Amino acid sequence: MLTQLSIRNFVLIDRLDIEFAGGMIALTGETGAGKSIVLDALGIALGARADSASVRRGEKQAEVTAEFDVTTNAAALAWLGAQSEQHEGSVILRRVIDAAGRSRAQINGRPASVAELRDLGATLLELHAQHEHQALLRPATQRELLDRYAGADAEAAAVRVAHRAAREAREALTHAQDAAEAIAREREHLQADLGDLRAAKPNSEEWLTLTQEQARLAHGKELLQTVESARAALADDDGIGESLSGLLTALAQGEKLDPALGAARQLIETAAVQLDEAAQSLRHYGSKLNLDPERLQETEQRLSSLFTLARKHRVRPEALQDHWQSLEARLLALTASQDIAALERAAQAAAEQLTEAAAALSARRTAGATRLAGAASAELPDLALPNAAFAIQLTALERIEPSGAEAVEFAFRSHASLPFAPLAKVASGGELARLSLAILVVCGDAAQVPTLVFDEVDVGVGGRVAAQVGRKLQTLAGVRPPLKRQVLCVTHMPQVAAHADHHYTVSRDNNESPTTTVLELDRKARLSEVARMLAGHEVGSATEKMAKELLATSVRGG
Repeated sequence: MLTQLSIRNFVLIDRLDIEFAGGMIALTGETGAGKSIVLDALGIALGARADSASVRRGEKQAEVTAEFDVTTNAAALAWLGAQSEQHEGSVILRRVIDAAGRSRAQINGRPASVAELRDLGATLLELHAQHEHQALLRPATQRELLDRYAGADAEAAAVRVAHRAAREAREALTHAQDAAEAIAREREHLQADLGDLRAAKPNSEEWLTLTQEQARLAHGKELLQTVESARAALADDDGIGESLSGLLTALAQGEKLDPALGAARQLIETAAVQLDEAAQSLRHYGSKLNLDPERLQETEQRLSSLFTLARKHRVRPEALQDHWQSLEARLLALTASQDIAALERAAQAAAEQLTEAAAALSARRTAGATRLAGAASAELPDLALPNAAFAIQLTALERIEPSGAEAVEFAFRSHASLPFAPLAKVASGGELARLSLAILVVCGDAAQVPTLVFDEVDVGVGGRVAAQVGRKLQTLAGVRPPLKRQVLCVTHMPQVAAHADHHYTVSRDNNESPTTTVLELDRKARLSEVARMLAGHEVGSATEKMAKELLATSVRGG
């Protein structure tokens, strides 16, 4: 659950540190005080989109840090384990946004991507905003709510994957059928081109080896004469070697008279050894030199055929092998693409897999729709809709879509004597808000994240209904082992705020550079805040009495 939120230089907030406990938490204050800014900052820490407008005017950067206790959060612990993330039962998410709109993120002090913040944040907190009663009219929202409540997210993902695979298999088959003639012509050309290459079997290193051998064979006599002349100059009786031998004898005698000649003698002695090794190397080279005219002819013929083949295929001779392999790969791909029977089998298998995946999703949805409709309908009498009912209608589609084999539609009736009809056609604004709250409460009860945030979901209700809303949120915030539940509620309704286990107030000063502050209220301050919310104007003794009674009957256990 969320344990601490620290905000620096974010919009109207200069410096703010809030510690949170479990249970239900109410966040109240005058309109425009900045309650939504606190939630926006929390969203930034969890990976929401950020820009330069987030930075308080005149400051270089904004910073938001949110700390969560994950001791009993299995999903968060699994994510951290998969990332090899070190932790001690808590996670700290930090986001810094500079005045240019660039942002940096951290998880437990190490750099992280915004995508990682979002992925981890999805296991930590779930936000239900005040506009969701309008979003509830969208088919996609209705389908996503049902799938989440039914625990069908995995099945829905499997259908999307299977639908894509089936589409790709159908497209491959259609392309092969449409392109059969063109592919056949291309295969014939490839077969013709590959005939010469397969016969020649060019090797990427062969050209260099052959050119070197051809040069050696073509100039064999010249090389042999050069080698023999060099060897004779080094090793014959009147050669350099003999001269150095006489010189070494003379220097050895001189060294006896003056040891200083030793260094020169040693250098010449080393040179004599190297000259002798050179003479031996030349003798060995000469003995191995091939003057075979037949081998020369074979080499030149091979070079000529490779050159001709390279010119035909418009590549360099040394690139013939790569070109050959490329054509073979293309022919193999074309052959596979023209295996109509195999493509038909693949398309059929993909279609069957899609049908199976869609059937599994439909089964989950059917069972979930019955449970969700019943649970949400059971909430409606407490929200001043005693005769109303909620239903989820599943209509089979002509073909399976990426979203499944059926359309999901939420339906409503305000009285048992009326037929069910789509929400947009029959629910009034107030009914829609209350129905949305009932669904959110039910779906929130099924959520596996330990922290739920409700942003003014009580809009459009009041009086006794608001008290029921507060009671439902209070129940939702009960401790449910092994998941420690926390519900943070932004509200303008005193009947809702009175049910909270902890109450915070948000205020904004009237300075030239306005600043938003958040304070946790003690018993006395909380009484004053609830009285203010009840009065809507100057608080009197009657209002304070009403606030005391409301708190006495609303607090947990009261």
